[in-house]
Amino acid sequence: VKLILDVTWLEAFLFGAIVGSTDAAAVFAVLRGKNIQKKLESTLEAESGTNDPMAMFLTLSLIELIRLDQGNVLFLVPQFVWQMGVGLLLGYVIGKGAVWILRQIRLDSGGLYPVLGLGMAILGYGVTAIVGASGLLAVYILALVIGNADVPYRHAIFRFHEGFAWMMQILMFILLGLLVFPSEIIGTVMLKGLLISIILMFIARPLSVFISMVFFRYTFRENLFLAWSGLRGAVPIVLATYPLLAGLENSQLFFNVVFFVVLTSALIQGSTISPLAKKLGLVGPQQPSSPHSIELVSLGETNAEIVEYIVQKQDAIAGKRIREISFPEQVLITAIVRDNQVITPEGATVILEGDVLFVLVNKDQVEALKETLTRQKDTADHSADSK
Repeated sequence: VKLILDVTWLEAFLFGAIVGSTDAAAVFAVLRGKNIQKKLESTLEAESGTNDPMAMFLTLSLIELIRLDQGNVLFLVPQFVWQMGVGLLLGYVIGKGAVWILRQIRLDSGGLYPVLGLGMAILGYGVTAIVGASGLLAVYILALVIGNADVPYRHAIFRFHEGFAWMMQILMFILLGLLVFPSEIIGTVMLKGLLISIILMFIARPLSVFISMVFFRYTFRENLFLAWSGLRGAVPIVLATYPLLAGLENSQLFFNVVFFVVLTSALIQGSTISPLAKKLGLVGPQQPSSPHSIELVSLGETNAEIVEYIVQKQDAIAGKRIREISFPEQVLITAIVRDNQVITPEGATVILEGDVLFVLVNKDQVEALKETLTRQKDTADHSADSK
């Protein structure tokens, strides 16, 4: 970056911090319905959630170093510990408080619970930012706490925030288009941007992935997929505006180059991630999806939940009548979705491959239910013969 853009070392590091953040949401949007391995999905989610706060911290810190014209970075160490440590702590504490409030409060409309969840996220970011810690990390941890808790209208909250996230992504790309001037990017800037983008995709990202994964049990194919999954999205666009607001000398150059990095990443990596995952054998058979959903909504704590399960060909329950299946106690199939139609289950109803089952079960019987549903035919036949 220093040689290509002809900038100082600090400015080169600043550009690296801006484009260092990846966008897991963009990756999953491309791979939607492809049944990617859970391990890879979790890795990409964790990477995207944790590198956003780091990218913002480095961007703001490097801007401050450039403005003050000092090369001593030791003062960043205590600042880093404070931002990450306090951000982590406040995110967890406020998240627990948000879960308690969501469980205790009684709102007039179910549509207000997602709004309350958004308000908690804004509160978490604001409180953390006031004390000088990382608001992004706090919101990420807060969302993890709420997302893994049993709260009223849980699925409604998920759907609301998924739509809200897409709206923010769209607004960020609109912002990117508004701040880019075509007359400034045609020519030398375009070539520099394309060159940096190619280096990031084919050299920098693969090297960083393979080196950082040395001590983890990932295969070469999995590392190759992770190396190609570093899509740049909304965060680099936001961070690229910070040097503009700070009035740095090369801020417009940085923004124009970031435009090409994000654009080429979306076009090249975004269009090839899905074929690459299939080529590497990292996706399973496409799972059937249901246009219907059933949610158990309770304004208080409940000892039951709805489990959704898609029947596979190898499952022992496939081809059997409901009354022939030995379910655990306190289990009830409430609905079956077959060919996009909802079927009211009866004892004589035959379970078929591809059926989507919605099962009401006590929480202490969930694992036993999953064991029954996922038991394969060979295992079931062997158990029957032994009896």
